[in-house]
Amino acid sequence: TVLEPLVRLIAPFAPHLAEELYSALGNTESVHHAAWPVFEPEWLVEDSVTLPIAFNGKTRFTLEFPADADKAAIEEAVLTNEQVKQQIGDKSVRRVIVVPGRMVNMVVA
Repeated sequence: TVLEPLVRLIAPFAPHLAEELYSALGNTESVHHAAWPVFEPEWLVEDSVTLPIAFNGKTRFTLEFPADADKAAIEEAVLTNEQVKQQIGDKSVRRVIVVPGRMVNMVVA
């Protein structure tokens, strides 16, 4: 579970509280004798990224994309989005600037 590593992490800062919580989780030994939590990099991988969508340099809203999406996929998804179509209206798109992982800016006139 997530609680046991959390209790082990708070033990140096709140030792008495950590001991009580650790025993409430069903452990018989002291929390201070427990092994330190192991770093697991798979929990730090993001599945998606939220990018701001700007028109002529002014951010209007954000959209969520897969973290591994390339420029072409992001541009295609933005151009087919209903919010984008409403913002563009009857104007024409001169240029779409996509910086993967950072932002999307559309130059409209």
